[in-house]
Amino acid sequence: MRIEARYQHKSIATMFNLLVSGNGEWWEEPPFSSSVDRFKEYSGVGGEAADAARPETLRPLEEIPTLLMYEVGAGGPHARIVRHGRLRNIVRRGRDLSFDFELDAVQPYLDQRVVLSFAEPLGIEAFEQHRTHWAIKDANIPPALLATATAQRVERTVKVVAAEYVEALREGMRRDALRLSDELAQFPASVEKALLLLPARILQLSTPELFPIIGIEPRTPEGRRALNAVLARNAAGMDLPDDWAFSFAWFLDQYGSRTEAPQLEAAVGLCAARLTHLGAVEATGGDNVEDIACTLWWVSRSPLLSARLRREASMLMDRLVRRQNQEGFWEITENEQVTAGIRATAFATVALQRLGDDRYHQSIRTAVVWLLAQRLEETGALARAVGELVPDVIATTLAMEAIRRSDFAEDVLHVLEAGDAHLVSTQAANGGWTAGPWPEDFVTAFVLEYFVRRAEILPQVDGFLLMARDFFRKAEDLQLEGGANNRRLAAIATVHAVEMFLYGVFDRREDLALSAFKENGTETLGPREALRTLQEALQRTGVLIAPQRLPHRDNLSALIGRRDGIIHRAHEISTAELDEGIRQARRFITRFGRELLKLDLLQ
Repeated sequence: MRIEARYQHKSIATMFNLLVSGNGEWWEEPPFSSSVDRFKEYSGVGGEAADAARPETLRPLEEIPTLLMYEVGAGGPHARIVRHGRLRNIVRRGRDLSFDFELDAVQPYLDQRVVLSFAEPLGIEAFEQHRTHWAIKDANIPPALLATATAQRVERTVKVVAAEYVEALREGMRRDALRLSDELAQFPASVEKALLLLPARILQLSTPELFPIIGIEPRTPEGRRALNAVLARNAAGMDLPDDWAFSFAWFLDQYGSRTEAPQLEAAVGLCAARLTHLGAVEATGGDNVEDIACTLWWVSRSPLLSARLRREASMLMDRLVRRQNQEGFWEITENEQVTAGIRATAFATVALQRLGDDRYHQSIRTAVVWLLAQRLEETGALARAVGELVPDVIATTLAMEAIRRSDFAEDVLHVLEAGDAHLVSTQAANGGWTAGPWPEDFVTAFVLEYFVRRAEILPQVDGFLLMARDFFRKAEDLQLEGGANNRRLAAIATVHAVEMFLYGVFDRREDLALSAFKENGTETLGPREALRTLQEALQRTGVLIAPQRLPHRDNLSALIGRRDGIIHRAHEISTAELDEGIRQARRFITRFGRELLKLDLLQ
């Protein structure tokens, strides 16, 4: 009897081979083989004629399609790739069947996840997806499955795997999520990996700090969904950290609307109470330096809190500076022992850099010099306190930011490189970072905010931009003090802040071919002419389409007019007029600082 006749009860036209291996690199390079012991496991009736001991019965298996697949959960760089083709030269060698494999010329590569979505028509049982074997299936490979094949092997990059992991979590596919989590753990630590896994974190817990990092914009449908998720977490009181009020206020200021105004005001009130309490404790000699520094850091993250709580923050900053050791550090108490606090010093330094002005320059400079000397030699990281040898993620991140903001940044690039590399190296397999006593999601956001925004950090080197920042902060201080003359001075300082910002843009953006000076080379343009000049340059380069005007120009021109009235006619400016002028100036500087300079100037 001819061999083909022995397959007559099941046409070989409706059969295929499925070979599965638990070794994640088994199908990468020839020679290929499969154990005789597991030959024909999970096979249909069509494969009954195949006999490993009779070579002539194996030849028909070379005429049917073949899928080479890895076990679900197997490791390896291409463990999710299924190869489609034909077997050639099947030969028994001892306890193995050896063969060559010829990829299909048109549809060679399939995605394992897609293949398994066709498990029922393919006749693939659940358990065999996790077992090394060779099955001969009584089925066609569906054309709809082959239509998904690719001509080139799709690399299983961290981006691809992370997207599948997020989708599995979203769809509640726990087994797939667990398998993909194991696969993600095999990718090396990187900022990219951490960013790609943020959507997975958000699905599990709505941490406010994560949404802006992944690019969810306020006042969009995605932004509204983010807002609703955070509001729901707040209403449920679900795993709220101690500093939730600051986080919540910061988030509502960015993503909220008028309907959330009462909740925003309540959160701001809690933040104000916190600062007032810390001031009272500090006034009685309480040892809470790190609490004060950390709270000021929270305030510094939010433009709203920085403005609304400026009086309370200024008082705490002044007290903080008075408690600074002459060597540059701040002391903390650990186990009833007073020691130099590295993390406390890093918190205080960054808070002063973000919220302070030139009054604190020497205090900041001394602190940065001290922090530079506290680096652990082997890693370039910093510990929580002097005498400790375990690197601290928070202290290291803050110290790197403090150094980037200082006038030492250009001279110590090797320090920044080593510190950043250490932070990446301490990333957990799930793409996150940990540091007590904060939740993992917050610490992860803390580190990623630094990495994402480090290019926006303005070093504290004298120049137009630093003057713009300090003039604006002085305006806010005068605004808070109140009184007719303080309002006048605040308006003047705000106009000068805008003017210095414009000159800084002209100085840094050489491609715009602008100058802060008139043709005589000695007189500056003045704020009105500088605004007009920038508008024309942006129209010329296509950023604005004529007759489109420079955003905020009209409002700023109105403030400049009031400034002129103050100087030349002793006019007054009302509280409402000043508030609106400062608000427009902040929006202008923030927007064009980021769009034209890639800097977050006021933070």
